[in-house]
Amino acid sequence: MDTQIPQEILRRRRRKKIVKLASVGTGIVVVFIVLVSVLRSGVDASTITLSTVDRGVLEVSVTAAGKVVPLFEEIIASPVASKVLEVYRKSGERLEAGDTILRLDLAATNTDFERQRDELEMKRSKIEQQRSNAETQLSEMAMQIRIDSMRLQRSEVQLRNERYLDSIGASTADKIRQAELELAVQRMQYEQLKLKYANLVKNTEADMRVTDLDYNIARKNFALARKTMGDAQVRAPRSATLTWVNDQIGATVAQGAQLAIVSDLSHFKVEGEIADSYAEKIAPGNRVVVELGSTKLAGSVGNVVPAVANGQIKFTVALDENDDPKLRSGLKADVFIINSVKDDAVRIANRSYYRGPGRYELWVVSAGVARKRSVVLGESSYEYVEVVEGLLPGETVIVSDMSRYRDESKLKIRE
Repeated sequence: MDTQIPQEILRRRRRKKIVKLASVGTGIVVVFIVLVSVLRSGVDASTITLSTVDRGVLEVSVTAAGKVVPLFEEIIASPVASKVLEVYRKSGERLEAGDTILRLDLAATNTDFERQRDELEMKRSKIEQQRSNAETQLSEMAMQIRIDSMRLQRSEVQLRNERYLDSIGASTADKIRQAELELAVQRMQYEQLKLKYANLVKNTEADMRVTDLDYNIARKNFALARKTMGDAQVRAPRSATLTWVNDQIGATVAQGAQLAIVSDLSHFKVEGEIADSYAEKIAPGNRVVVELGSTKLAGSVGNVVPAVANGQIKFTVALDENDDPKLRSGLKADVFIINSVKDDAVRIANRSYYRGPGRYELWVVSAGVARKRSVVLGESSYEYVEVVEGLLPGETVIVSDMSRYRDESKLKIRE
C-alpha cells in the first residue's frame, strides 16, 4: 500500500528545482553578455580593408557620372512625308555602307521631282530665247547708230559745200541755214539713238540677271529635290549596326520622323555629367580615368556643353582605347576628371568612406588593435585621398565601412 509524501518534503523539492533552474538561467545570461561584449569589441581581419599611409603623387580629380555610348550613332530621318512600303533589315543586323534598310512610297515625291525638272528646262529655254532676242535688238540698234553716223557725216559735208559755194557766190544764206538745221537735227537724232542703245544695254543686263537668278533658284530647288529623292532610298551611311528600325509596313511617317538608327558598336565614347559647381574644374583636354568595375580606361575630355540643365553640366570623353572588349553600350561608369597634380602628398586609399574634404573619424591599426582617431582629409584622386593632418606615413588605417562601430573607441583585430 502506497504512503503519501508529506507536503513539506514536496515544497523543499520544488524549491531546490527552482534554484537549479535560476542558476542555469543566470549562467546562460552571463555567457551571452560576455559573448556580445567580446563580439562587439573585436572585428575579424577578413572583413576589413586596410591601407598603409604613404607619400607620392596625387592626381587631384573630381568625380562625375558617365555612360558608355557608341562613338558613332546616326539617326536616319524621313526626308519626305510618306509611308513605309518594305523593310529589308532587322534590328541588330550588321550593315555595310550603302545597304538599303527600307523603302518609302515615293510616288508623290517623284511627281514633284519631274515637275521641277520640267520647270528648270523651261527656264533654261527662256534664258536662251531672252538672250537671243536681246542680241538681235542690240545688233539692230548698233547698225542704226552706224547708219545715223554716216548720215551725220554726209550732213557735215553738205554744210561745208554750201559754205564753199557761198564764198564764191554760187549759194545763198537760206541754203546754208537749211544745211545747218539738217546737221543739227541729224546730230540730235544720233545722240538720242546712242542714249537708247546704252539704256537698252543696261536694261538687258538687268533683265538677264533677274532671269539668271530665277534660273539658279530653280536649279538649287531641283538639286535639293534630287537629293531628297536619293535620301528617300533609306541606306546605311557607313558600315555599322542597325540598332533600331521602323518596321511597321504601311505606317505613315511625317517629314523628319525617325526611320532608323545605326551605331558603331565596335568603338565607344563616354557621355558624362557633373554638378555645375565643378564647372571651373572641367575643360576640353583634361585627362580622365573611366572606371568600369575593376577596369580603368584613360581618356580626355572632349566637348563640354556650355548650357546647364537641372544643375548638371554634360560633356563627352574620348577614350584612348575606345575598342576595349569591356566596353558595352549603356554601361554606367565613374568618371574621374584630373585637374591638378600634387607631387609629394601624404595619402591613403580612396574608398567609399570618403565624401569630400573635411574631418573624419578613422580607425588606425597598431599591434592587432584598432583605435579611433580624428583625421583631416583633403582632395582626392580616383585612387588616393590626401591626408592633411592626423596620420603619418607608415601607419595602417581601416578604409572599409566601420559605421556599425561608431560607438566604440577601440577594437581588437581577430585573425
